[in-house]
Amino acid sequence: MRLMLPLLVLCACTTGLFAGDAAIVPATASVSGPDQAVLRLDEVIKNSKLYQVKYEQLKREQGEVEAQLKQMGEQLATLNGKLEVLSPTSEKFALTEEEFQVLKVKRELLTKRAGKFLDRSHGALLKECYAVLRGHLAAFAKERRIKLVVMAPNPDLPNGSSNELLMQLGMQSALYYDAALDITEPFIVFANSRFAATAPVAPLSPATAPATAPVVVPARP
Repeated sequence: MRLMLPLLVLCACTTGLFAGDAAIVPATASVSGPDQAVLRLDEVIKNSKLYQVKYEQLKREQGEVEAQLKQMGEQLATLNGKLEVLSPTSEKFALTEEEFQVLKVKRELLTKRAGKFLDRSHGALLKECYAVLRGHLAAFAKERRIKLVVMAPNPDLPNGSSNELLMQLGMQSALYYDAALDITEPFIVFANSRFAATAPVAPLSPATAPATAPVVVPARP
């Protein structure tokens, strides 16, 4: 899944999510427990309403681009059919071939621009989610008197060379944790309770489309 790859990379490269303001603990904190906790960041992001809403928006935009590319492909097929029956020496052949080549270039440019825009948009979404969730995590941790939250270790190592495996091992922020320290599920509930589901989602910046094509926004995380 192309859109999920940046998310997996973000979670693998993040060594710690929250450690700060530990000394400022509300006197009326409602929950008390261990002062350290573990969080599965990939699960938090994928299940956060903020990410889900904007991810669905990106998928809709991707669908619009794919429909546009399909339409342009059909137009190219029609033009190619005309070229096969026209006389190569006729003026109509020359005009049709020019139209074919222009449309072909436009389709190629749209494909490249859409892909780049998708990557940037998904990256921006992950960055936004990370910042917002860290803010929620600070409040969540203070309520529960938690002083340190670390990333849960990846239970499985990916296939790769020995150097890649060693790099993955070096990225692990923890090797073992008791399940009682896992705050992933309650934190997801906490974070989503702070998301205004009815609030309008600000549209992402569209890619600049060619003069003859509608505004294009691609593909997502």
